[in-house]
Amino acid sequence: MIVLVATIQKVDEVIYHFLNGFAGHPWMDYFANFEENDNLLKGGLFLAAFWYLWFRSGPEQERRRKAIVAILVGSLLALVAARVIANFAPFRVRPMNDLRLEHHAYSFPVSAKLVHWSSFPSDNATFFFALAFGLAYLWRRFAVPAMLYTAVWICLPRIFLGVHYASDVVVGAAIGIATVWICLKVDWFQAGLGARVAAWADAKPEVFHAVAFLAVFEMAILFDDVRGAGSDLAHFLSVSPARDVVLVGLGALAALCMVALAALFLSVIHIRTGPARGNVADAADREATPANRQTVSH
Repeated sequence: MIVLVATIQKVDEVIYHFLNGFAGHPWMDYFANFEENDNLLKGGLFLAAFWYLWFRSGPEQERRRKAIVAILVGSLLALVAARVIANFAPFRVRPMNDLRLEHHAYSFPVSAKLVHWSSFPSDNATFFFALAFGLAYLWRRFAVPAMLYTAVWICLPRIFLGVHYASDVVVGAAIGIATVWICLKVDWFQAGLGARVAAWADAKPEVFHAVAFLAVFEMAILFDDVRGAGSDLAHFLSVSPARDVVLVGLGALAALCMVALAALFLSVIHIRTGPARGNVADAADREATPANRQTVSH
């Protein structure tokens, strides 16, 4: 195992040195930085494709919507799995922060905001390969373009900029693809959760689309604002004298959020039976024609 890890590290460093050899060219640095920071052509493009498939009419719409729910939930679970691995696995310094490596300077200062975040595995690769795999499942003719787009447009600039090693990206991609595949295979995610969410969308479209907009917006930017706030909060707690008070307050807030989410989940579960009872009552009322009512009154 030690030999395998050492070999992977050597291959990673060779790939990084090769790509880093192109650093210092202003147009290439700018282009890679643009690709790295542009959320519209990363999460925005992928999730717009899922919205298109959600609203696309046809005999497969119901099945497709259930699969979309399973894919998006799987993508989020993959992101959580990647974060858990990053927090519990041995810390890996990012290439751009590794003083052992020889670096060619970029045309712009390298941000130090990720210096305390482990390089392994790549969150971006996990999340976007999960979405790409889901898109390939729903839209087979775009399978190869979606995978290539994720590898070249989203992940390659991160290796060039020294944010990740190649193995970080490969493992992240494997986590994302495997998690979404499992969610699509486990029947509950589509027949259970997917059916309930689809029923909620039909019964309460105004509520569903408001909640879906917020969720999809955060997914499109990979929860950057939430993660940034969490990082700032962690730093505040590490230096704040009122740490215990803040922790109690955050615990209470988290409990309230959990209660709200549980209430929302129970309302989604209730949707499937609520409209059905209403429809039965409406049908019975329609069957009670004026003639029938007159007969009963006589």
